Amino acid sequence: MHGRIRRRIPLTGVAVAAVAALGVSACGTKETGQKKDAHPTITYWSSWLSSEPQAQIFSQAIADYEKATGITVDVKWLGRDYPNQLKNAGAVGKAPDVYDDASDHIGDFRSHHLVADLSGVLALPVPDEGGKVGDVMPSQALKASSDATGLALLPYTVISSGIWFDAATHPDWAANPPASFDDLLTAAEKLKTAGHAPFAQDGTINGYNAYWIYWLLMRHGGPGTMAALGRSPAGWDDPAVLAAARDVERLVKAGLFERDYMATKYPAAQNQWASRTEDMNINGTWLNSETAKYQTSGFQAQMFLFPSVPGGKDSVEVGTLGWSLNPKSPNLSTAESFLAFMAQKKYMSQISTKALNIPARSDVPAPAMLLAAQKAIDGATASQPTDDGASSLYSGWWNDVFLPLDDQLFSGKISAQQFVSTGKSQTASYH
Repeated sequence: MHGRIRRRIPLTGVAVAAVAALGVSACGTKETGQKKDAHPTITYWSSWLSSEPQAQIFSQAIADYEKATGITVDVKWLGRDYPNQLKNAGAVGKAPDVYDDASDHIGDFRSHHLVADLSGVLALPVPDEGGKVGDVMPSQALKASSDATGLALLPYTVISSGIWFDAATHPDWAANPPASFDDLLTAAEKLKTAGHAPFAQDGTINGYNAYWIYWLLMRHGGPGTMAALGRSPAGWDDPAVLAAARDVERLVKAGLFERDYMATKYPAAQNQWASRTEDMNINGTWLNSETAKYQTSGFQAQMFLFPSVPGGKDSVEVGTLGWSLNPKSPNLSTAESFLAFMAQKKYMSQISTKALNIPARSDVPAPAMLLAAQKAIDGATASQPTDDGASSLYSGWWNDVFLPLDDQLFSGKISAQQFVSTGKSQTASYH
């Protein structure tokens, strides 16, 4: 699977034990007696498993880098629970030199003193290409990879989200998708009448459930509306919040998901969508890659942007996956050169062709099913980070207040008005 599961991963003693089990030595050059090796060893922890396309792409790039430079890259393919392992390792001075990062993790990792300034990498030449790293990176991707302190990760993938469908079953949506939220509900009602469950939803993943309220907040209030909810109780007074919650309430009351959707365990629902059991799935740009082997014969995965609301706002979500550096690494300059090497077109192109994601290079087209999303991102006049930045800026509130409350709204246990009033009071208590 691609790994952008939008859920909380609790910090447990298991994660601490996992760090110890890795047997990782403190960051730094290898030592033989009292002398440092001529070429340092870079330690790299990845969120990918060795069987996944990204790991295969990066493994080849690492092998090429080692051959070209004589520098060893000690890579660990850790999988999705690596954030806790990384933070625990950092707490005892054993964080790697390089690690995979996602734009919505920047705030969390920076609070643990794990993020180095990467602005210098942009001025480095891309090996065998002549240009500089900063010249080939899309501006929207660099913006999404930065915070108030500076460039926090060097992106290799650009991510967004929207409504996925099978263009072979719904060819009309490929050129003319539902233009408004009302149009989307109308189309879904027709499918329901015909005996289909229109939307597949892995309801046990609360971050996936939050896609609906998140996008409706963006459409009613625009970028910053969701982030304001975590900043202070006053954010909940914005009329756009109640309007968005009422649209979620309409969606839930219409009964447009599979039976017992809140109990559906990931990845059952998205795989059901891939087998044409349901027609649509709200998800990230990685969905086609995750479900490729489950797609029924002739399936043509495509994604359209979340539709508009009357008098609402228009924006595009832009997030990134990339590499960050440990600021305490004694190998920072070497690690920076490693990132410049990884930015070569021959590797980044495979993010499109092999991993089936949007590559973070301006001169590499996305795979066919994501070309529309790439075009929208490149031409966006307004954009917001993943989750409007709320999950990164206010991670404790996001996990402890917002996601559980949204699950109550999304499951139909509370009304839109209760969602707003409870959200305001719980946010006040949290702060």
